[in-house]
Amino acid sequence: MGRGVAFTASEDTFLVENAENKTAKELLDAHNELRVEKIWAERSLKSLARRVERLREEGKISTRDEDTRRKAYYGRNRLRGE
Repeated sequence: MGRGVAFTASEDTFLVENAENKTAKELLDAHNELRVEKIWAERSLKSLARRVERLREEGKISTRDEDTRRKAYYGRNRLRGE
């Protein structure tokens, strides 16, 4: 059950257009850059990731391409110091 501000149609469009070729961190950064201009609510990484999951369940977003998955995998390992 959601507790924050609902996602707008323009946020959903942004996520549909960018989720397949950006990692979650890149989506958050891009969302924060556009947030003030588009008058979107501030979102957490977890919030955006969960919204992408829901849009995938609805069939609006397909799975990420191989390059994006690889970029996310190596980004997580770099953060852990591996």
